[in-house]
Parts: sequence; structure tokens; C-alpha cells
Amino acid sequence: MNPSIPKEIVIQIFTWLPVKSIMRFKCVTKFLNSLISESYFTDIHTTHSMTRLGGRKYFLDGSEFYCTSDQEREDVKSSASGVVQIQSFDELPFYIPVGSNLSCANGLFCIQKPAAILNPSTGHVRFLPKLNDNLSMLYYWLGFEPEENKYKVLLTRTTISKPYLKHRVFTLGIDESWRETQSFPYHVMSKHGICINGVIYMFVFHDELLAIDAFDLKTESSKLIVLKNASKWWYYELIEVKGQLAIIDYEKWSREYIHLRVLGQIQKEEEWESHIIHYPSMWKHIPPHVISDVILSCMACDGQILFILNLESGILCSCYDVTRQSWRKIETKGLPTNHRIKRIYSYVETLVM
Repeated sequence: MNPSIPKEIVIQIFTWLPVKSIMRFKCVTKFLNSLISESYFTDIHTTHSMTRLGGRKYFLDGSEFYCTSDQEREDVKSSASGVVQIQSFDELPFYIPVGSNLSCANGLFCIQKPAAILNPSTGHVRFLPKLNDNLSMLYYWLGFEPEENKYKVLLTRTTISKPYLKHRVFTLGIDESWRETQSFPYHVMSKHGICINGVIYMFVFHDELLAIDAFDLKTESSKLIVLKNASKWWYYELIEVKGQLAIIDYEKWSREYIHLRVLGQIQKEEEWESHIIHYPSMWKHIPPHVISDVILSCMACDGQILFILNLESGILCSCYDVTRQSWRKIETKGLPTNHRIKRIYSYVETLVM
């Protein structure tokens, strides 16, 4: 390192660099190699990535592939027509078994088989302790607790013989084995969960009723949110809208709208705010029977919900702004052809792990 440049300036410069560049520079000096492992540096770098161009990414879970892409911003020409272009997609530098269920929290991902934590920004993979249990269905959910700045993995075990849910927790960087917490008379569903503000939400069945298990990562305790008049659960998906839990309901596809329900304070009696999302004009040319048969993936970020429709002609991406109640089109280039997208995630680059 050049002695004429103050160390504080060097650190400040590196907090604004992309992760890929930092990983290249870490081999230059011992100082830079040790710097990226310091928590204060990684925290500042993650904060800068939220606003830095290229710091926000998409992670695409495809039928036969996984890849990442920058979240391109609208330019002057694009904003006028409501079009955002994603120019290219990058293949991951490591292998993920096709069909693995994923969960995402604060830039890290958890895969089910084999159970592991991965950082798509650095390419690092860390395998979780193996649990020898061939008689239960195991589901792994990754969460981030912002107050304690800790990543935790929630392991739910449902016995095949009886619908009984057992919780175990593993804290990254601290625990060496799973810690058993609570057991509940629930049956967990094999649908995607989500972590919001230190709480992991997942669909469960309780007394033959559809509910949401809200697991607080700080207290490591659960709260049950019962959903009334929710018989057709296969139409539901959990997403985050402006830091709040929300449910997307696809049941009304044939009526040209989607039902969005946003949850208020879970400490009080649960109140859901209802929104009706009408189809955008770009969907009008698609026959209703075709829309009802496509695989639709949605992801919410900063009050915007990204929808992906897998059609025979290709992939149609549309973004809905909940606040403005408006749609815009997202054009993709460089996406692998002849593949379907099962799900898309939004994440911020991080050096953690």
C-alpha cells in the first residue's frame, strides 16, 4: 500500500467498490486481506451497496440454471416509456443442485439440498451441520436479525406420522450445532417463506386452518397468524412490501386482477390492508386461459413488485409500483433461452461470510 495515501482514505475508497473488485484486491496486501473480514468494514460496504450503481442485484432461479444480474436504473429515455433494461446475466461461480429450494436474507442465500449458506457476491459457500433424520421432512429458512446483526437459520422438522412442527436454530459464526427451541402442533407447507425485520414468516396448517408462523429471530419464539377465509392456499405467496408482510393472491387471475393484502402490526389484532392490482396493458393481448396456466414469479423491493410470466414465446417481465399504482416493462437481454424462471430474488451485495 502506498504510504503517501492515508489509511482512512484507502478504507473509504474500498467501501464503495464492487465485491468482485475487492475480492481481487485482497491478495495484494495483508492489510486489505484482513480489512474485508472486519465487521465495521463489511457493514459500511453493505450500506454503500444499497445506493451504489450495481450494488443491487437480481438472483434468478430457473428451471435448469441459476444466474445473477444488476438491477439497472431507468435512464431518461426509458423512464418516459416505463422500460428498464437488464443487459446481461452472470452465471454463478459455484454449483447449486437444480431444484433446490432457496431462502434469502440480507445478501445471503440458504439452499435445502445440501443444506448450505451461499454468498452469490463472493462465491463463498458454507455447509450447515448435518442432521441425521430420515423420518422427518426438513425445511431450512435463513433470516437476519438487524438489532443483533446476526444471521440465523431456522430448521423446521415435520414428522411424517403426525403433523407436529419442531424448531431448531443455528446462528452463523457462533453455533457449532443446532439448538432446539420450540415444538408446535403445526404442519409446515412447502412454500417459500420470507424474512422481514428479524422475523421469518412461513405458511403452516393449524387445526385444518391456513395460518402464518411468525418466528422472531431475536427471542426465538413464534406467533401464529390465522388467515380467515383462506381455503385456496395454493394461490398464495408471501412477499415484502415497504418493510411489511404481504400476501399475493392469484385466485382472481381469470378476472384480470390480482389481490394484494398487506399486514399491519402483528403485535395487535391482525389487520390486512387490501389492494386490487389490475392487469397492465402489456398483458391484455394474452388470452385469460394462457395467463392462468403460466408460472408466475413475483418479488417485492421498495414497494415495487416484479412479476415474471413464462410464456411459450419467452419471458415477460413487468414491475408494479404499489404507491403509484402504475406498471412498467422490464426488458431482458442475455437470459438463457428455452428456460423458465421459477422465482426471482432481490439482494444487495455483501462481503459477509
